[in-house]
Amino acid sequence: MKNKKIVVISLLVLVLGFVFATYAFKSNESKKVENIVQNDAGAPYTRAHSPKFGENKKGVVVVEFVDPQCGPCGQFHPIIKKMYKENYEDISLVIRYLPNHQNSRFAVKLLEAARLQGKYTEALDAVFSNQDKWAETNNPKPELLWTFISQIDGIDIEKIKVDIKKPIFDEMMDIDSNDSRTLGVRGTPTIFVNGKKLEVLSYRTLSELVESEIYK
Repeated sequence: MKNKKIVVISLLVLVLGFVFATYAFKSNESKKVENIVQNDAGAPYTRAHSPKFGENKKGVVVVEFVDPQCGPCGQFHPIIKKMYKENYEDISLVIRYLPNHQNSRFAVKLLEAARLQGKYTEALDAVFSNQDKWAETNNPKPELLWTFISQIDGIDIEKIKVDIKKPIFDEMMDIDSNDSRTLGVRGTPTIFVNGKKLEVLSYRTLSELVESEIYK
């Protein structure tokens, strides 16, 4: 009888330990996000957790709200890449998420997991260039994203499978969605250049707005 009590007590201790460890992990991840939010002087346009690129010598910040499953986002992606290639020394390009489609959050998690390995731009190219294969409105096949991501040179797909479960990715998307509402963003892609909204989505209008901020 005494041995049974010892076994029961031991099991209770193990269960309580697991529960405490899980809570501590989630609490720690939440604190990371809270610290990010509290220290974000550029909010709601930019956040410390967002992917950022460019040398920004001219202090020009281009913010793009994107949805990986959004067709217009995929179509505009080459335009954003071209503009960035031409101006990367002068600007900072910041990516924000507005995951409105069924499989968008899954795609964002894959992107962020790839970013942990320094493979974000490659993953973003893979997601958008194969959008016609995995993101059809009537027949989406999000599972194909695993294939496209695994084809990136140097990617550790097993690590991706682990990292994709990080709860902080959901919290980051929630912050981005809240910021989008604050800014009146209703669809994607939506682009701001130093807080000025791009009204017409085209290479010409984007370049003109960026250059007007660079050379003003």
